[in-house]
Amino acid sequence: MVNVHLYPSPFLNESRILREAGSLARLGLFERIDLVGIGQQGVPGSEQVQDGIRILRLGRGSGAGGMVDKIARTGGWSHAVFQRYRNEKIACINCHSVTTLPLGVMLKRMTGAKLVYDAHELETEANGLRGVRKYLTKQVERALIRHADHCIFVGGAIERWYVREYGLGNTTVLYNCPPRQDMPHTDHFRKTYSIAPGKPVFLYQGVIGEGRGIRPLLEAFAKLSERAVLVVMGYGLLADWFAQQAARHPTIHYHPAVAPERLLAYTAAADFGLSVIEGTSLSYEYCMPNKLFEYVMARKPVLVSPTREQSEFVRHHAIGEVASDTSAQAIQEAVLRLLERTPATLQSALSRTRDEFCWERQEAKLEAAYVDALGFRPRPHRFQASTLVSRHDLCG
Repeated sequence: MVNVHLYPSPFLNESRILREAGSLARLGLFERIDLVGIGQQGVPGSEQVQDGIRILRLGRGSGAGGMVDKIARTGGWSHAVFQRYRNEKIACINCHSVTTLPLGVMLKRMTGAKLVYDAHELETEANGLRGVRKYLTKQVERALIRHADHCIFVGGAIERWYVREYGLGNTTVLYNCPPRQDMPHTDHFRKTYSIAPGKPVFLYQGVIGEGRGIRPLLEAFAKLSERAVLVVMGYGLLADWFAQQAARHPTIHYHPAVAPERLLAYTAAADFGLSVIEGTSLSYEYCMPNKLFEYVMARKPVLVSPTREQSEFVRHHAIGEVASDTSAQAIQEAVLRLLERTPATLQSALSRTRDEFCWERQEAKLEAAYVDALGFRPRPHRFQASTLVSRHDLCG
């Protein structure tokens, strides 16, 4: 029996889905796990990730065009996937976005498979979703989510929203935490940018785009040049702009994205982590960014913006500071407060928190969802699966 994961991307940097697939393989619940995405030029149509897990890329994706073009491309991809799997012995279908729900429901009806809605954010309140597209997305989710046998969400605030909105009863929160590992501190950033030993390094890692606090971070750390250094590492629409701006400031630096399997080693080269999410959408307001758990795993005290769940997380676990808002002034004040905190107290709190929020703990919740809630049972011979990470040069 097959487990099919549907996500309209080329699967170049989908760390969450890869981790889930690796865990399901270790649990031995399925004969084969297929991660089904969209084709991209220069990327193989089929890729064996490990024993029992493969990526299958169908059609061709393109970011060009308006809403009608995107709907047509999604429809064409869905048709190709449906034709490919309509006669397969599918045990479970995982829809990793609202755009795949119609396809997932059709395949469920055709094959009798269980359906899991594994949303990566608050799908109908995503940043930039508005107008007719937002209305249609809401209608699709409201009509089809009742067909899901189980729903998995990336954070507690998002789960609570879905439970209130749709009256769901069968849900699991699965945080996108890295596996438990010890990461010794390194001097990569100090050596690369000739940073003085006594000056603390604050790191932002991830997407460099609007809504991620990039502009206020630049302004705040330009005023903190005597106290701290800022390194922004990643990729995105604002990366070139930030690199140009950073070149004007001796204590602000741009670092290109690194491969996910090397990310924590770079995180370990900082002294503090930054997660400044601007509440420009309800999905952003409720989010729990991957980077927050990566900072914790590397035992880096964090500075976060006051979005709901990440600020509650930082206060509850006493692992850093919460800025009063996302202005440059508020960030500057929070940096100064964080620099006054006792390092030993922060490290003790971080050690406790990373033991609780690691992928091994999340895998136990995943097992409970599939075995207890969905009724799957381990097969006699489980895959010898290792932790999966993307091999492409992006960071989350």
